[in-house]
Amino acid sequence: MISIFNQLFPILIPIIIITFIGYIWNKIGNSLNQTEVTNIITWIGAPCLIFNTLIKLESSVFLLKDIVLSAIFMILSMFLFSYVLLKIIKFPIRTFINPMSFSNSGNLGMTIALFAYGSVGLELAVIVFMITSILHFTLGVSIWSGKWSPKFLIKTPVVYAVILALIVNFLNIELPKTLTNTTSVLAGITIPLLLFTMGISLNKIAYQIDYKIILLIIIRIFIALIMAYLITYLLKIDGIAKNIILLQGLLPAPIFTYLFASQYNVQPDKVANYLMTSTIISLFTITIFLTLTL
Repeated sequence: MISIFNQLFPILIPIIIITFIGYIWNKIGNSLNQTEVTNIITWIGAPCLIFNTLIKLESSVFLLKDIVLSAIFMILSMFLFSYVLLKIIKFPIRTFINPMSFSNSGNLGMTIALFAYGSVGLELAVIVFMITSILHFTLGVSIWSGKWSPKFLIKTPVVYAVILALIVNFLNIELPKTLTNTTSVLAGITIPLLLFTMGISLNKIAYQIDYKIILLIIIRIFIALIMAYLITYLLKIDGIAKNIILLQGLLPAPIFTYLFASQYNVQPDKVANYLMTSTIISLFTITIFLTLTL
């Protein structure tokens, strides 16, 4: 038990501390323009993190292909399941389908992967975050806004970061040290900012217990784990990569769902409740998962 605690402590506590700092920062009266922070992450931090990771890929091309396919299958299968379930229980589909389909692969996913599985784990988690970001800022935003437009894809900086990084990697282009050092530093702001912003967002959420939402989240976790396991089984993925994919089924809804729900006025109070509840539940499910897999 002590050995397990010693393994979990350095993984979960830094996440809790940084999130708590953001929570207290806002609680004591300090303000932060979350729209601007979101723009910094979207336009600078996340693209640099993805670019910096992809140009230094150490995993095999086949494994990366499997991770990409797994992330896509995971999100699309959860979209289908969420749509059917929400239709059956007569919950507003536009409100809940994104929080149920996308996981917090940024704030928590990458951080847990880094602390639990090291640089290899972070590399694979960044690939999942890349796919999640592209789909969320295209398919997800089209659902929030109620309309589809090609400009969502054109306005997604992550797409350009991926294209540039893959060109650099596959053509073995030697970039100036000044450039890679710059992107490395800018990439470093992403995870702390994501966690700090999450703490601020959680402080702004008026939370109340809703047993229907709790049940919805538990069903979602159960189905997501089954889908993640089936995907790893069919693609014959194991080791750290398998744990990264399984972790996606346990992660809560991303903070971006609350920010987009507020921006497009899609029942942000209900989305916030789902977000908060899924985050609380994930503290237990992720702890159990790490205890069993580390």
